[in-house]
Amino acid sequence: MNYKIPLALMMCSSFIVNAAEQPHVWKAIAFGQSTDVNFSSNVLPEKIGVNDVTIDGKKLTPQDAVDLSKPITIESRGGKIANSHDGLTFFYTELPTRENFVLEATVRVDQFGPENGAKPAAQEGAGLLVRDVIGVPRQQPLKEGYEEFPAASNLVMNAIMTQDKKDHQRVKMQAITREGISRPWGNAGAAIKKQSYKEEVDLSQTPEFRLKLQRTNEGFVTAWAPAGSDAWVSQSVPRANLISVQNQDHYYVGFFASRNAKITVTNAALTTSAAETVASKPWQPKALPPVVQIASPGKSASEHYLVQARANYDGVFRLRQNEVVIGNDKSVKAGEMYSVPAKLNDNNAFDLTFTPVSGEPVQQKFTVEKVAGITATTLHVSPEGKAEGQGTVASPMDLTTAIGLLAPGGKIIMAKGDYPRSEIPVSASGSADKIKTLQADGKVVIQGLLVDASYWHINGIDITGKSLRVQGSHNLIEGVTAYRNDDTGIQISSPDNVGRPLWASYNRVINSESYANEDPGKINADGFAVKMRVGEGNRLENCNSHDNIDDGFDLFNKIEDGANGVVVIENSIARNNTSNGFKLGGEGQPVAHEVRNSKAVGNHLDGFTDNFNPGQLIVENNVAVDNLRFNFIFRPSPYGDPSTQGIFSGNKSVRTQPGRYDDAVVGNVDETNYFMQKGKSVNSEGKILDEKATVAELKM
Repeated sequence: MNYKIPLALMMCSSFIVNAAEQPHVWKAIAFGQSTDVNFSSNVLPEKIGVNDVTIDGKKLTPQDAVDLSKPITIESRGGKIANSHDGLTFFYTELPTRENFVLEATVRVDQFGPENGAKPAAQEGAGLLVRDVIGVPRQQPLKEGYEEFPAASNLVMNAIMTQDKKDHQRVKMQAITREGISRPWGNAGAAIKKQSYKEEVDLSQTPEFRLKLQRTNEGFVTAWAPAGSDAWVSQSVPRANLISVQNQDHYYVGFFASRNAKITVTNAALTTSAAETVASKPWQPKALPPVVQIASPGKSASEHYLVQARANYDGVFRLRQNEVVIGNDKSVKAGEMYSVPAKLNDNNAFDLTFTPVSGEPVQQKFTVEKVAGITATTLHVSPEGKAEGQGTVASPMDLTTAIGLLAPGGKIIMAKGDYPRSEIPVSASGSADKIKTLQADGKVVIQGLLVDASYWHINGIDITGKSLRVQGSHNLIEGVTAYRNDDTGIQISSPDNVGRPLWASYNRVINSESYANEDPGKINADGFAVKMRVGEGNRLENCNSHDNIDDGFDLFNKIEDGANGVVVIENSIARNNTSNGFKLGGEGQPVAHEVRNSKAVGNHLDGFTDNFNPGQLIVENNVAVDNLRFNFIFRPSPYGDPSTQGIFSGNKSVRTQPGRYDDAVVGNVDETNYFMQKGKSVNSEGKILDEKATVAELKM
């Protein structure tokens, strides 16, 4: 996709700064996530939206140009200092990369941390900052629903940070660096490093002190000293060129505040000198260690056994059974399943070696027990089943035992009743041509189910208490009802640090319902979620999500993970969820998710929303009715133009009673769409939708 970095991120100054000839020009800006007036977490009501730089009682606009001659107050009640991006208020000047600098000042901390009695979250901070790009200025006034996108940069901070989250009076000084950012919306592989160099500063006793930030030819120096003293405590940071990645010509240096912080800067001074920057190696993210997943069980009722494994890197597998090679060297792509048939004997010691294309071999040894007396490919289980059961109707097994013994292509039939929380481990995986089945016979209720395995068909069960969570691939979830769970009802996601090739992929959820899910914090339990490290090919079809404490369908994406794979949602319903109906992404990561032939009705926030996903979403033939905020909201991207954003066709927006907001849709919109404009549902040619007929079609 042809993303364009906005002019505000890349523009150069109209003059070259020279300290000997003219003063530096200083400006103010607030940008990044949570700096808008909608952010109110732990903010006093009268302070919501206060993200300002003030001199002599005047709040600076982004267009104002000033100097350092007077005291500067920097206040930020929103924003955050996150691992991969920032939201903050910044008082800054622009310098060419051919110059080094020393920035120093006396800083008084006027306020730090929540004022409503809450504990600090360690996302608040203030101090001195240098970064390679800045974000787009926050909207003033904010257009409802147009909250700010994430803003990512490489940076060095001399930061005042919470000591330990216990209170907001004790702080520490940290040298904070972020490297590995190559895109203004952020990317995987970036890393933040925090080095504390002055601990336990009590703001109730010493709210004022000196701070310094310096760029040298070799790197950076952060420093702290008591007010009126030159007794500096300092910390060095290597790699002077880390702030010249996204913009190789200029960088930005100044003072910042974020998330419930207010400082006053006096005696500020900036001096520059010619730089002879020592080149350093390009940033390389820390490589994940090789991960090898053995997808074969430790027990088998049959002598015919299939050894399966996959890894998160390209490489070569070799397999030995009882010291005999049965699987010669075979090259396998990352995430691809390696399979070798074996015949079990009385003793079965396997030795699996994986050699990645670069790196040391990984060896795993395991044994397999051949279980006698069980020949059926269909195993019966019951809540009263025993490990020693035969897997028949008359002698059922417990569920865990049956999962461990089921052969590829086999079926587990669950008798009606309640079952404890259960797991289907990676080792219990089926195969591409022999899917394993877990099927209910009557009303079956499981108190939570974790599916780490691949190639399973789970059919007709109820899930309550704990979520149905799918972390494997190529699974079919059919006819499942999830309700009253303490987190999302049905979720597809992956563990951290396994590597993208092992992310959950090609899972399909069909004809399923999820409702009344509520986490203890009442903020995070969705109906369906395909989020947090998911690969390609995941689909939700004919699913019904209603009355959940968060979103109906959530496709959230963390910046530090990198973009998720495309998720397809079809013929599904989101009704009366406390947040959004269909939330199609998150945190600025461009992903072309698809949602078709679906309905969002009466959700308490938005019906269909990009949730800051600037990718080319496909939104076709959907209906949104009476969602409390927007029926449809797809925001303008700060990283491109409408042509790079969503493709909309055949969508209808309906209100049976007046709403607060018209729809806001930016992208490729044709005349087949009917969106709310001035209280009427109209297309681009001005034709008005027959809303009554549309509502009748919903069969409400």
